[in-house]
Amino acid sequence: MIESNIMWKRILPELKKQVDSQTFNTWFEKTEEFSFVNNTLTIKAPTKFFADWLEQHYKSIVEEIAYNITAQNIDIDFIGSSNNTKKTTMKSIIDSTKESGLNSRYTFERFVVGNNNNFAYSAAQAVADKPGKIYNPLFIYGGVGLGKTHIMQAIGNYIINNDKKNRNILFSASQDFINEMISAIQTNTIINFRKRFRNFDVLMIDDIHFFAGKEGSQEEFFHTFNTLYNAKKQIILTSDRPPKEIQDLQERLISRFEWGLLTDIKKPNFETRVAILRQKCIEEDVTMNNEVIDYIANTFDDNVRQLEGSLIKILAYTSYKKIKPHQIKIDEVKEMLADLIANQKKPITLDIIQEEVAKYFEIGKNQIKEPTRKKEIAFPRQIAMYLSTKLIPHTSLLEIANHYNKKDHTTIIHAKKIISNKIADDPNLKSKINEIIQNING
Repeated sequence: MIESNIMWKRILPELKKQVDSQTFNTWFEKTEEFSFVNNTLTIKAPTKFFADWLEQHYKSIVEEIAYNITAQNIDIDFIGSSNNTKKTTMKSIIDSTKESGLNSRYTFERFVVGNNNNFAYSAAQAVADKPGKIYNPLFIYGGVGLGKTHIMQAIGNYIINNDKKNRNILFSASQDFINEMISAIQTNTIINFRKRFRNFDVLMIDDIHFFAGKEGSQEEFFHTFNTLYNAKKQIILTSDRPPKEIQDLQERLISRFEWGLLTDIKKPNFETRVAILRQKCIEEDVTMNNEVIDYIANTFDDNVRQLEGSLIKILAYTSYKKIKPHQIKIDEVKEMLADLIANQKKPITLDIIQEEVAKYFEIGKNQIKEPTRKKEIAFPRQIAMYLSTKLIPHTSLLEIANHYNKKDHTTIIHAKKIISNKIADDPNLKSKINEIIQNING
C-alpha cells in the first residue's frame, strides 16, 4: 500500500529531471496532490486550463515516472483548483469514468454551440436522452480538433450522471479496439474479447476511419455492431470523413454506418470562435481584453484546439509573470503567439491544388477544367482530382466533382483509380506527384 499525500512529492523531483526549469516552474510549481484512491492519483492544478494542458501533454510521462517509482500502474488525473468537489464525489466520478474510458470534463455544458455544430449537438442530446431508441448508430464526422470526441463523450457522461438504468458504457479509440483484438488473438482469448465489446449498452468508437484496410478488425466490428444493434444498444462513431469516403472499408460496414444518422461538424465561424474563448475565460474565472480575444479568434480559424492552445499559452505566461490576464497588451500577445502562428500550415484548398498542378504541367489554371479528353489536359486534371482526395480528405467527392465541372462523384473515383494504378507501376510518376505535393505544401 503506497502512502497517500506523498506520491506527488516523490514524482515531482523525477519530473524535474525531464523538463527544463521554465516548463517546470510554469506548469508544475503550483500543483498539489488532491487524492490517491484505488491507484488513481488526482493532481490539482491552478486552473482547468492548466489541468487540461497537463492531461494532454504530460499524463503519459507522469504515469511512466509513477510506474518506475512504484512498479504499479498508477492512473494520473488532473483537475482545476476551481473544482470544489468533495473527495468522495471525485472518487465516484473517477471510478465511473475510468471504467467507461470517459473524460469527465467532456460535457454538454462545456460544449460551445454554433452554426458549425448545432445539428450534431441536438442529435447528441437526443441520443443521450433516449439511448438505443433514436439515431442508431449516430455517426459524427469532421476535421481534426473540431469537437467530435468532446460531443461523443458528452453523451456518455450525460447518461452516467442522469440515466437511472445504470447502463454499461464504453468509450474506446479505434486503435485500442484493434490492439485489444490483436492481443486476444495472440493469447487465444478472442472469445473474451468478443464478450467484452458485445456486452455494452452504449458503445462509442472514436476515429473509426482507422479501421480502413484492416480486414480482421472490420470483420470483428461488423459482428459486434450487429450484436449490439439487434439488441437495441446504442452505437456512436466518429470519423474524419463520411462512411462512403473511408477508403478500404467494407461495403457492408458502410451500409450499417448509414443506418442511423450522419451529422458533421464544420469549422467554427468568427462569432463561434469568440464565444468559445469567452466561455473558456468564464470557466477559468479570468478576464481578458476583447481586443486580445478578437485577435486570437481572427488568427486561429482552423479548429478549437488552436484557440485553446493559444489561450493556454497566454494564461501560462501571465501566471509565470505574475500578472492578471486582462493586463496583457496586444503587442505582447502577438509576440508570444508568433511561433504558433508561424507553425500554422496554410490550408490546402481545391484552388491551390488546381493551380499547382496546372503550373507543374505548364498549362493555364482554368485550362485544366476544360471539357476535353486531350491527354495534355485530361491527365493533369486526373492528377488534380486524385490529389484533392488525398490532401483534403474531408472534402466530399461531389464537391470535388463540382469544382471540375463534372456531373457526379464517379468521375473522381475513376480518376483516383487511374492515378493510383499508374503510380504503382511508374516510379517516375510517383516522384512527379511527390514533387507537386511539396509545391502545394510549400
